[in-house]
Amino acid sequence: MFITVAIFIITLLILVIVHELGHFLMAKRFGIKVEEFGFGIPPRAWGKKIGETIYSINWLPFGGFVKLLGEDETDEKVLKNKDSFAAQKVWKRIMVVIAGVTMNLVMAWVLFYIVLLVQNFRIIYPTPDPIVQVVEAQKGLPAENSGIKSGERLLVINDQFINSVGQSKEIIKNNAGKKLKLVLSDLDGNNLRTVFVTPQNFDGQVIIGVVFSQIGFREYKTPVEKIFSGITYSWDLTRLSFIGLGKLISDISHGQLSAASKSVAGPVGLATITNSILSQGLEAAIPYLWFTGVISLTLAIMNFLPIPALDGGRLLFLYIEAITRRKVKPEIERYIHAAGFALLITLMLLVTMSDIRKLILGNPFF
Repeated sequence: MFITVAIFIITLLILVIVHELGHFLMAKRFGIKVEEFGFGIPPRAWGKKIGETIYSINWLPFGGFVKLLGEDETDEKVLKNKDSFAAQKVWKRIMVVIAGVTMNLVMAWVLFYIVLLVQNFRIIYPTPDPIVQVVEAQKGLPAENSGIKSGERLLVINDQFINSVGQSKEIIKNNAGKKLKLVLSDLDGNNLRTVFVTPQNFDGQVIIGVVFSQIGFREYKTPVEKIFSGITYSWDLTRLSFIGLGKLISDISHGQLSAASKSVAGPVGLATITNSILSQGLEAAIPYLWFTGVISLTLAIMNFLPIPALDGGRLLFLYIEAITRRKVKPEIERYIHAAGFALLITLMLLVTMSDIRKLILGNPFF
């Protein structure tokens, strides 16, 4: 467990550094003074000044930051300093803020392309609801003869909605020699079609000749699909993330806190998932690269949301300035970001407590 926790911390450190490096490099590109490059959230545990920048490690291991001169200042002298963030043109400030999200997004693309190449462009495809997917239609058996294809999703058998592999196998087993009506679709539940298949008894087992899975997989087949697979896969995961976020907000608004708790995980939960993946030994390398890509993409998505103290919150103020040609008063923006920061820390602590509770009670994280 110690080794997996160490690997997870190193992974998180890399992802945070990649994100903050985007801000750092873009700020340097525009001549903005970077006062501090920090991993974690203060209070500071260690720091060293190199040149004009302090490089620090902080006690709360939640994310990181790059502190720019004039970013949250109200002092007019600092705000007018040519090396300060506030003195730059609005488009330059937007570029600096958006650079972190861009770095995490590109890193996710790179990791997904590696996984896709190794797995012959076949990759896990999470879905918001439980599914049953056809992994393989075995040659010469009823399923293949009926036109059932690998990669399709099983929705219905004889007007009964299917949500587990066990349920589908039980129905097939109880209908030997009887024609079954199956409704199939793609992974997203679109492009419905109906087929008929008759289960047969082979070697004492009633089967139709398919291998089912409750984990969805997507396969990219054409050259164009393969070229853009890492990007389109990231887009699919982003869309699914917003579906999940909508469900989370709905659960919280309806007081279903238990359901909301099950759908989120903080550092403790992610470390536990890391341990589950890495327990597979050397075979865990590719799944862990995929998991790291998902975390990197999630960081990009979360930081792009218009939440105060996050990159998206800062972008919102910059967009307002770009449209109205007037800056929001620094004092007002500073107070809003401070309130957002306090709220984020509170939420992170609550999620961490929830993770610890799930760990103690033995509840699964995924």
